[in-house]
Amino acid sequence: MIHNLNRWLILAIIVILASGMALTLWTVQREENLLRADLLTKTHLVQGGLQIEHVKALTGTDADLVSSDYQILKEQMIQLQSTDPLIGFIYILDQQPDGTIFFLIDSEPPESEDYSPPGQLYPEASAILSGIFTSGQATTEGPVTDRWGTWVSGLVPIRDPQTGEVIAVLGTDIDARDWTIQIIISSAPAVIAMLLLLLLLLIFFYVQQRNERERQILTASESAIKESERRLADIINFLPDATLVIDREGKIISWNKAMEEMTGIAADAMLGKGEHEYSIPFYGERRPILIDLVFEDREEIRNRYPFIQKAGNKFISEIFIQRLYGGKGAFLWFIVSPLNDTKGNVVGAIESIRDITERKEEEQEKEYYTSVVKQYAENFRQANDKLNLLNMITRHDILNQLTVVRGYLDMMKLKFPDPALQEYLDKEINAAQNIQTQILFTKEYQDIGVQSPQWFNVKRIILSNAATLPLSQVTLIVHFDNLEIYADPLFEKVFYTLLENAIRHGKTVTRIEFSYHPQDEDLVLVYQDNGEGIPAEHKEAILQRKFFKHTGFGLYLSRSILGITGMTIRENGEPGIGARFEILVPQEAFRFIRSEEK
Repeated sequence: MIHNLNRWLILAIIVILASGMALTLWTVQREENLLRADLLTKTHLVQGGLQIEHVKALTGTDADLVSSDYQILKEQMIQLQSTDPLIGFIYILDQQPDGTIFFLIDSEPPESEDYSPPGQLYPEASAILSGIFTSGQATTEGPVTDRWGTWVSGLVPIRDPQTGEVIAVLGTDIDARDWTIQIIISSAPAVIAMLLLLLLLLIFFYVQQRNERERQILTASESAIKESERRLADIINFLPDATLVIDREGKIISWNKAMEEMTGIAADAMLGKGEHEYSIPFYGERRPILIDLVFEDREEIRNRYPFIQKAGNKFISEIFIQRLYGGKGAFLWFIVSPLNDTKGNVVGAIESIRDITERKEEEQEKEYYTSVVKQYAENFRQANDKLNLLNMITRHDILNQLTVVRGYLDMMKLKFPDPALQEYLDKEINAAQNIQTQILFTKEYQDIGVQSPQWFNVKRIILSNAATLPLSQVTLIVHFDNLEIYADPLFEKVFYTLLENAIRHGKTVTRIEFSYHPQDEDLVLVYQDNGEGIPAEHKEAILQRKFFKHTGFGLYLSRSILGITGMTIRENGEPGIGARFEILVPQEAFRFIRSEEK
């Protein structure tokens, strides 16, 4: 029966749509013809309101602007336009000998942005408009588009009453949107009638099928609900977390396998029970627990938990319960959520419970070791501070004694001029000087690694150090504009040492250049000068606790400073051409920043 009704429905819809479309098209065509006739009539009436003598007097030049004929026509056309709100423009056009159409006058005031002055060309003129000057037949055209918009135009020739010759064309424009709206309005009854017939037909069809559909839906829904309940029960039963479900009255409707394993109580012994039966396996008594907050948010329940976090309509907490696992106890994590019906009403609640004992023990162990490490670090810092203080006092005392020794040696040189003795005294003075240099080195070396590394702008450090050295005769070039290096706070001593050594030992140095280039994922900083360079046999010695040409411990100290953050330094210049140092920076110890971050 429904199948046959569907066929008749489709046939009826086709008939109604075809009839409605035919009626609508006929109505649209009829209305457009009436509108065009009405527009042409209005244009004739406008023409009748104008005096031909004034039109004949127009020249289409700027001279018309001071002409009384032009002023009279302008005023008339403005008034005629204002009498009909649908008319957008009234204008008079003429034709040059070469066929070009131009404006004689329009209805717009001079201050209007749509105003057309006398003589303005109208290249958008259609063939229909141009043909009126020869045919003399009034007509309508459009919609057509020009620089002022899209219009439907009524066009009427203006003839010389004496000769009958077409001397101009009068045009009236209606906005195509207003034109279309009028046509739509006129066709609305036919469209509405068609839609009403379709609506009545559909209502009839709906009434006929509703009972059958509802019966089928009800049958399918009952089957789907039973299947859904079965699947939901299976899903909850095999969830890895212990899960409890209660209804609005607080009766247990699900107690899954994980809950059986956690509590040691079978589901058959719990299903259907109320009166807070679900709290006994955990707390040994009947009392409200976290799941009851879904139905009533009570302070009494909240006070039983160390904390309760609310996320949307869910409640989350955790607590240690001693009764579980034969008295061994366990840390449990809970999450509770309401169960809603299709209308949004709370009809039950579900609580999932997870044993987080292992995680908690790991966290506690981690906290313990963290505290131990912190204590060791604090003890090390205190010991280091004490050692530094001891070094400072010892170094101060040794330097004072060295000053006394060197003073007496100088006095002996003056008092005993014997050449052999003088030679011994010079060696003793030199030894004392070396001791003093090494003692001073310990002052700088003890500060390495005391403070945490930080990011340094390399170019800024180089220029800052260069400003303290006599480099006026040396050209310094630095290519490190946006480069930062992660290093020990003594990092600037590295570049001071390189610059100071170049001045002291380079002799012929007139140019120093700092640059960089990538090496795989790392970065190589390059120092290059054009001095004497370093002999091959001394390249490694200058970076150890040895020295070449009295360079002291500066480069050895530099190597130690760089090593704090994994950097290395080597010398690979050519003797006689210049010194060249390369500092290898690992990828995690350099970065390039934007200009605005500097």
